[in-house]
Amino acid sequence: MLGVDAIAGDKPVVMLIRALDGGGAQRDAIELANGLHGAGWPVTIATLDGAGPLGARIAPGIPVFDLGQGRKLRMARAVPALVAMMKTLRPAAVIASEAAGNCLLAFAATRLDRAKRPKIILREVAAPLAARHADPYWQNRLAYRLAPRLYPLADRVVSPGAAVRDELIARFGVSPAHAVSLGTNAVLSAARLQELAAPASRASDLIMAIGRLSPEKDFATLIKAFAMVRRTRRLRLHILGEGSERPALERLVGKLSLHDCVDLPGFVADPLSRLQGARLFVSSSRHEGFGNAIVEALACGTPVVATDAPHGPREILGSGHPLVPVGDPSLLAEAILEALDRPVDRQMLRHRAADFTTERTVEAFAAMLLALGLGADIPHPHEKTS
Repeated sequence: MLGVDAIAGDKPVVMLIRALDGGGAQRDAIELANGLHGAGWPVTIATLDGAGPLGARIAPGIPVFDLGQGRKLRMARAVPALVAMMKTLRPAAVIASEAAGNCLLAFAATRLDRAKRPKIILREVAAPLAARHADPYWQNRLAYRLAPRLYPLADRVVSPGAAVRDELIARFGVSPAHAVSLGTNAVLSAARLQELAAPASRASDLIMAIGRLSPEKDFATLIKAFAMVRRTRRLRLHILGEGSERPALERLVGKLSLHDCVDLPGFVADPLSRLQGARLFVSSSRHEGFGNAIVEALACGTPVVATDAPHGPREILGSGHPLVPVGDPSLLAEAILEALDRPVDRQMLRHRAADFTTERTVEAFAAMLLALGLGADIPHPHEKTS
């Protein structure tokens, strides 16, 4: 970890990441930062908490500094630290993710003279209307209450899909001119996608799910559905992730006598090798701003069963893919059984995953930065260099 005084060079694009121990929002922020860095942008990562396994995913050469200087920085003290960082680094832009980080950054920017303020870019990675009541973090739930006042202060508010953009405009006061749908998300690189196309040994009896063990992922409905599936199929269910719902889920597994076939292994930093070995992936979420794990499953050639959670699954899988109503174990069980009997076109699944590579997302994100007047000296992806 570096202090701000150790970071030099061109005015950086700073990626603010709440912590390096989190889930999809942190992973795709790091993936986006890595991609921008690889495309020649002077990227710096700032974090409120520098401890955590996701630090290993940051590309070599990207400066990282901990706003808490080795201690986990509480939200209440984050604004002065952000103001000091912006005054010292004088970044060209600062990019935040998650509602709490977005609101902190938008408010901190108001503490600077307008002429000295960097471009403020907020990434909305959840389904905001649902998340304002059901996000697992109280900081995010509070932030969504403040978002209608703070989000409109940003130069751009970016979402991976069109439905989230529509919510931001209709309910959170974001100007249509400042709301951007990228139509993609930085889930994995094209090179990694190619690696995953290699033949893999699959367990014919393994169903997988991935996500934080918290209410919005609704793994309780999945476990109930799996109990119904087990009446006719000898299968196993692995749910990768950690969170506050673990005790309740373990009790449910015991109540349904599924100890011998349901496993909760905890957080896995790189679940792709496990996804490659699964017969089926299931997303049972109540709401999803995007759904990185769905893309990861597709990249592994693993078929997907998903709920019609707002909004990611429908945008990733398309309107022609059968989706299950949220919170219905019986219908989810039926969908799982149908998927198990359906022929699998793994090439088609991987082809769809290719729409959500880091490279595609970087190209779309860089176009947005260029439209803001940033990075005039950065070669455009389509330009040829001598």
